[in-house]
Amino acid sequence: MKSLRPLVAILAFAALAAMGALPARAQYASEFVPAKLIKQGTTTTPWAGPGLVVLQVEVFPDGTFHVVKVIRTTNKGDVAAALEIAKSSTYEPAHRGSKPIQAYYDYTLKFGKSLVSSGAQGLAGGELGHIDALIHAGKYADAKQAAGSYLLAHPGNALALEYLGISDYFSSDFPAAVQAFDKVATIGAPFKEAAAQSFAAVAVLRSSTDPDRALLYAQKAFALDSSPNSLYALGVAEFGMKHYAQSIASLEKARGILFAQKSTPTATKVAVDSHLLQDYLQTGDTANVNAMLAELKTLDPTGTAGAEFVGAFYLQQGVAAAKALKPVEALAALDKAAAAGDPKISEAAYTQAAFVIIQGKSPDYSRVGSYAKRALAIDPNDPAALFARGIGEAGLAAVYHRTDLTDHAKATLNKALAIAKAGKNAALVLQIQNFLKHLGG
Repeated sequence: MKSLRPLVAILAFAALAAMGALPARAQYASEFVPAKLIKQGTTTTPWAGPGLVVLQVEVFPDGTFHVVKVIRTTNKGDVAAALEIAKSSTYEPAHRGSKPIQAYYDYTLKFGKSLVSSGAQGLAGGELGHIDALIHAGKYADAKQAAGSYLLAHPGNALALEYLGISDYFSSDFPAAVQAFDKVATIGAPFKEAAAQSFAAVAVLRSSTDPDRALLYAQKAFALDSSPNSLYALGVAEFGMKHYAQSIASLEKARGILFAQKSTPTATKVAVDSHLLQDYLQTGDTANVNAMLAELKTLDPTGTAGAEFVGAFYLQQGVAAAKALKPVEALAALDKAAAAGDPKISEAAYTQAAFVIIQGKSPDYSRVGSYAKRALAIDPNDPAALFARGIGEAGLAAVYHRTDLTDHAKATLNKALAIAKAGKNAALVLQIQNFLKHLGG
């Protein structure tokens, strides 16, 4: 039986890929210049010296700053003086191209008996700049390694985490990128699009296996970048949570933007419509189901996505009704699944319908044979359909007391048994063997 959710995830991730997995490199192409010390501050606090203190200072685009923490020190007696110096210093913000941005400056202060000095750029400025250069050169594995090493010495450094995230992003390792970006409280402007697309990609990938986490990531993607890409991921994640009304709203909004853009690939349009189709099926919106099916046929005349979604939906309904011992509802849904037009789903639906009748109180074996025959017209070697046909033939043999039909049933069942054994379908093999014993075969 075909599972619907993997198909949903495949189409959803395909849509993200078609929208453009990587943003324009121009967004991240401008040269990065780390934050710098303009003027060293002063202190009235005595220090123990000699020693070294490294402080993390967050410098904002307007030049204001916040001393975040002590990264390390070789002499605790120097820390108070170092903090006073850092708080009374002035800094130049980091720049990407000509634009000032938020970044961290690692302020290194060396204490002697009568002298306090600092490096012109801070201990970490050169290291972070080197990582940035590696990313610009397309050396993502090297940048990832350098960022990881830097983080071992500077745990939680936001800029290093962002470099790590974007290295993984440009390597298309979206789960690893999310791990890095998720540790940054406020993601800087140069990294927002990459972070948003990473969160969106992982949201889609996890929508069927971890819907709660998928929704959280999709919401983060949308908060960072309210693009159609993020809207689409949000709709997929909401579908995974069975929030169908919200999913429809998100996907319809994404669809409106994407269909208005001439550059939107057909594959993206197909994926968005396919997912909306599934939402409309869940909410019983027949009019929109038919509209999506018609549009999908126009977009992709040879495609089968619409038929697969409709068929899989009704197949699941039919199986659920059969388990609930509602044969009338089960057969109605299975007939709709078969009519959707996807051959493999039709085959599964016809076979399932045959067994629904077999399991009834007074089976109509002619009808069993009719459903089995339709399944076998699609695949003559379907062991489950052959099993159903054999049961139907045996039932008719019993009703009409015809040994020739019994012999024919045994031949059909033995063929089903051989195919099931070859396919290592142990459960089906056991069922067929037990039925053959019942027939005396």
